[in-house]
Amino acid sequence: MHLYVALWVCGTALALLLGWQQRKCWRLIWQLNGWRGVAQQPILWFLLCINLHPNSILERVTQMRKYFQRPLAILIGTRVLVYIDDPAGMETILNAPECLDKTFMQEGFFAKRGLLHARGQKWKLRRKQLNPAFSHNIVASFFDVFNAVGNQMVEQFASLPHLHGRAVKFTDAEDMLSRAVLEVSCLTVMGTPTNFTQTDDAHIASSYKRLLEISAIRVVKPWLQIDLLHRLLAPELYAEAEKCNQLLVEFVAGIVQSKHRNWQLRAAISEEAGEDSTAWQRRIFIEQIFQLAANGELTLQEIEDEAQSMVLVSFETVSNSIMLALLCLATHKGDCQQRLRTEIASVFPGQGKGSTPDATHVGLEQLQQLRYLDAFVSEALRLLATVPMNLRHVSRDFQLPGREAIVPQNSIIVLDTFNMQRDEAVWGDNAKQFDPQRFLDQDHDQPEGEDISGSSVPKINGQHKQKQPQQQQQQQRRHSYSFLPFSKGLRSCIGRRYGLFIMKVFLVKLIVAFDFSSDFQLEQLQFVENISLKFNNVDDIFLAIQPRQHQQSQDEN
Repeated sequence: MHLYVALWVCGTALALLLGWQQRKCWRLIWQLNGWRGVAQQPILWFLLCINLHPNSILERVTQMRKYFQRPLAILIGTRVLVYIDDPAGMETILNAPECLDKTFMQEGFFAKRGLLHARGQKWKLRRKQLNPAFSHNIVASFFDVFNAVGNQMVEQFASLPHLHGRAVKFTDAEDMLSRAVLEVSCLTVMGTPTNFTQTDDAHIASSYKRLLEISAIRVVKPWLQIDLLHRLLAPELYAEAEKCNQLLVEFVAGIVQSKHRNWQLRAAISEEAGEDSTAWQRRIFIEQIFQLAANGELTLQEIEDEAQSMVLVSFETVSNSIMLALLCLATHKGDCQQRLRTEIASVFPGQGKGSTPDATHVGLEQLQQLRYLDAFVSEALRLLATVPMNLRHVSRDFQLPGREAIVPQNSIIVLDTFNMQRDEAVWGDNAKQFDPQRFLDQDHDQPEGEDISGSSVPKINGQHKQKQPQQQQQQQRRHSYSFLPFSKGLRSCIGRRYGLFIMKVFLVKLIVAFDFSSDFQLEQLQFVENISLKFNNVDDIFLAIQPRQHQQSQDEN
């Protein structure tokens, strides 16, 4: 009898304690969604439990979001998860100092000790320290690297049988692009040639991609972030993650340590000669953090962490963005490809009349003239968001502007960029269709000298193109945070310009050299949230990649 009483008292005490800890969470649920929000919690818990895998969660969110009032609050233990998919909500969260940090769920990310996952004051300090390495002048100085590697990539596509023809596997083209962009990342971030465009016998690029897939699983199943549980519940996955992680740690550490010794040697020689030891530096990323280490601001381990984080981000998101753009190009049945080619030909003239444009060297000034290419890239990044979702941690209670709702400390904010950028309420009835023209129309609505990519917007024959009243009203309604290819706000992407320049240089070279087509339809894609956007049915995607010179000779005959 006494045992039952003791158990009842303990159970009651625990229930009261749990209720007390959850009180702010329930208050937010009530403030956002009322009685409906409280009543639907069991349904939401059930949906979360059966879809806790990267292969299904994005598809299910896309299908189910329309049935729930948003913003949506879901109780998870003693925390609340707040789902946001509207531009105004995005603006609030991305500019709130309380939402600067990443969440504990992203501790499952294998490269978690650099700028990418730094928190609070440490992030602010490190971002300030690294900003000079991504200045406009530094990034512009990389165009020789972009072009050299881009030309090698085109040669590989043209020479390897499995990379051109009528049935090129999406995964084969993706692998080639990944290795080329990884080569660019190693050259520009760490100043080291790796020859990945030619071969990757050590499987470095594929190891990065596999670790991202495993990281995505650990994010949606945070209990796997505990090593003991990961070993017990998924031993094969754990062993694979450890093997890949060790390979990549050794790869980056070897480069960093070798470069650091050379940097110290050159600095010592300059000092003995009475020269300024930093005068010769171009100050790419690795040199910037070496200087910080020389000033006592970073350790060698922190340098390796930052290099690992930066290589991963700069190569994975950029290569994925290029591949998604090519998929949009190949599946589009309109005149997009021809318009791109016409515009490129006007900026890159060939050797004679009717000859292929010479895109051997693509410069910054030339890219700024390619307005339709800008629109094409923006539309691809809108329709197929490279990073579908973003998670933020709430460091202290704060009130949502225009609402009585108070988001409690330790809440998890989920920002659904993917669905926001495909929302018909924001982008019109054709939101799920690929239409680069929408960004040209948007540019013409803005004052001359402003556009989404930061370069000037020219007028056409001195006047802006006139649009239908319905189009004008739709664009007037469009929020500035309705398009977030590189995030915005307090924690925007440090490598935004860098990524866009690589993407555009590579696309120009590929469009000049090849025709892209496919019988696959974008509507058939099955989306996967693997940190970056992937497809569950990727093995069903084939591209026709035909060399342009061969195609031109057929046309002439």
